[in-house]
Amino acid sequence: MKKRIVGILLAVTMSLAMAGCGESKKIEENTSGNTEESTVESTTEGGQLIPIDNTTQAQTTEEKVDSDANVKVTPTENASIKWVSYTTPEGYMTLDIPEGWEVSVKNIDVIGYELIAYDPDSPGRRFYFCTAVTSYPSYDEWQWWRQYTINIFGIDYGEYWYFSPTASVQSLFENSGDYFGYSDFNVIDNLGDNGWGGDILQATCVMGGVNVEGVFTSGVVDAPVSVNPVLADGSLDLADGTVIMTAPEEEYTNWEGVLGQMFASLTFSDQYWDDRAAMQRQIQSTANYLSYQANVMSDMIMSSWEARNNSYDIQSQQYSDATLGRERIYDTETGEIYYAENGWSDSYYGNRYQLVETGSPLYNEPVTGTISY
Repeated sequence: MKKRIVGILLAVTMSLAMAGCGESKKIEENTSGNTEESTVESTTEGGQLIPIDNTTQAQTTEEKVDSDANVKVTPTENASIKWVSYTTPEGYMTLDIPEGWEVSVKNIDVIGYELIAYDPDSPGRRFYFCTAVTSYPSYDEWQWWRQYTINIFGIDYGEYWYFSPTASVQSLFENSGDYFGYSDFNVIDNLGDNGWGGDILQATCVMGGVNVEGVFTSGVVDAPVSVNPVLADGSLDLADGTVIMTAPEEEYTNWEGVLGQMFASLTFSDQYWDDRAAMQRQIQSTANYLSYQANVMSDMIMSSWEARNNSYDIQSQQYSDATLGRERIYDTETGEIYYAENGWSDSYYGNRYQLVETGSPLYNEPVTGTISY
C-alpha cells in the first residue's frame, strides 16, 4: 500500500516538473525572435506556475532642446541690405538702392521723367516713380490712336495701353497694366488722399508671373487741349507723381519699409527743376504738375499705409506661411521676428522664443531672419 501511495506522489511530482519545462520552452519560442528582450523563465511554487521576468526594457527619453545657445538666426535679405547711391544719367535724380538692384530710366519730356528700380533676382520687388506723363489719352482718344497706328504702321497696341476711362487713380491702374508691366490688378483698400490729386491704393497684381502686393498712387487730372483734327475728342489726362512700390505677396511686410526708405531717399537736382520749369511754360497752365518733394510724398504715403486696416495683410501672411510650410517665431528679448520650418516651436522648450499665434498683429511686422538649430 505504501509503495502504491509513494508511486502516485512521484508521478504527480514528475508531471508538474514536465509542465513547468514545457511552459518555459513555450515562452522561449515566443520571444526568440525579439533581440531586445531576454528569455522569460518560469518555475513552480506550491504547485503554481510563477513566471520570472528578467527582461531589461530599453528606456528612451526624448531629449528636450532647451538651450537658447543652440538656436541659430540667419538674417533675411531685407535685414542685411547694403545701400548704394544711384544717380540718373542726366544727373536729374539720386536714389538709394539695395546693392545688386538695377535701375531703368526714361526721360519722356523732362516734365515726364520715369525711374524704375528692381531686384533682378526677384522682379516682383520693384520701385517705380514717374514725375508726370503729359500725353496720357482718354479712352476715346486711345481708340482713335490705336486705329491710326493700325492703318499707318500695321501695329495694334491693343485695346488697353495707357489710358483711363475716367480721371481717377483706380481707373488709371486698373486699365494701364500693359504700360506698367502687370496684370490682374485688384484693389484691397483705399488708404486715402495722397495730397496731390489722387488716392493711395493698397492692391495686388501679377508681375512677371509673380503675385505681388503694393501701394499705388498718382495724381490724375483732366488736361483738355484745343480742338485739333488729329485728336479724337480733344482731351488728354495727366498722370502726375505716379508711384508704385511692390514685393511678392508672401514677403511684402518685410519689404515695405525698404521700399519706403528708397522713396524717402529720392532727390531731384536743381538742374532738373530748372529744365522742367522751362518745359512747363510751353504747355497748358491748367495742368496740375507735381509740386511735392519726394520726401514729403513718401511721408504721406507711408503714414497712410501704417494707418490701414491690417486684417487682409494678416490673413495673407498666414496663408503664405501655410503654403510655404513655415511658421513665425517672436524673439521676446529683441523684438525681432523670424521664419522657421513648420513645427520648429514643437521641439523648442525654452522661454525666449515664442510662436506667433494665428491672428496676431505681429504678422504685419517685417521678418528679419530665419531660425534653426
